[in-house]
Amino acid sequence: MRKTFSKLEDGYGSLEPLENIMFTPISGGEEAHQTIRNLNDHLGINIMFDSGGYEVQVGNNTFDDLQAYLHDFYADNHWGHRYVLPDNVPVSQDSPDVVEQKVKQTADISALFYRQMPDALQSRALAVVQGHTQDQLQHCLNKYASLDGLQHVGFGSFGTSGVSNGVNMLTTEAYYHLEWAVQQAHEAGLSVHAFGVGGPTSIPLLYHAGVDSFDTTSWMRSSGYGNVFFPFKSRYNASHRKNRSGKVLTKDELPHLKAETGHECPFCEEMSQLSSSRWNRVMHNLIVIQDMTNKVEDMTREEILEAMDEKSTYRRRLKKVTSPNKKKVSI
Repeated sequence: MRKTFSKLEDGYGSLEPLENIMFTPISGGEEAHQTIRNLNDHLGINIMFDSGGYEVQVGNNTFDDLQAYLHDFYADNHWGHRYVLPDNVPVSQDSPDVVEQKVKQTADISALFYRQMPDALQSRALAVVQGHTQDQLQHCLNKYASLDGLQHVGFGSFGTSGVSNGVNMLTTEAYYHLEWAVQQAHEAGLSVHAFGVGGPTSIPLLYHAGVDSFDTTSWMRSSGYGNVFFPFKSRYNASHRKNRSGKVLTKDELPHLKAETGHECPFCEEMSQLSSSRWNRVMHNLIVIQDMTNKVEDMTREEILEAMDEKSTYRRRLKKVTSPNKKKVSI
């Protein structure tokens, strides 16, 4: 964390891409906790404390352990910007009965947890909407709308894939559930955060679904595989190693791609920066995410579709959207 902030400040001259960050207390030790507290105190960033539902999702902790941990941590730490309430994440492989159980458990425990929170934190609480059907999503929303003073909810019911179901996917079904849930939440006066969804090509879909904020680690995760982002484009592989995903980015192609997308940053001035340094890829990808977050608000749906790769899966899904919902998105 220290290195990321240092490189961003020294190389980019601005901390804007990391002004709002999510931190998962249950996943970090005391040194990580102290580091994030120091960053908050010295830089004035906004910290969202994640519940750690992912740790339950991939089997690292039980839901009971998660509740107990958050109860103690939130009671002792009142300096966060948002406090995500405990959630038990249904995954794609769960049976309908298991999904139903997890959804009701999430809603019931979140409501109880919220009522037990210190009064000073309740306005900063964020309850997670889970479910694979509209009835399940509605159950969560109804429960949360009944909580006096609750202002924020998060959507976590994306498709899952990868090792231990650790990667969220914006499937077609998940998109329509998200769009519907956002509309219902906004009518109830609740803001909506989208949890942990992919790379830059997912941002237009989140924007048109109407979410108020989102988070992603794709800028860091993808760089480890040698991949780099450019606004509205699918990932490119810059490390030129075998068995790496993404289209190969060449030295000759880089200036044309930057000109086409209008992207400039200190970490991609030369091809060698991206091909030889994971840290340069990390910082470049982070800035691209921020660029797209800012740009998408000023573009029409048609302009976004034209900017995206013709064969992009998310482009095809966005093309089906008939009523864009103009809402601000941010990380």
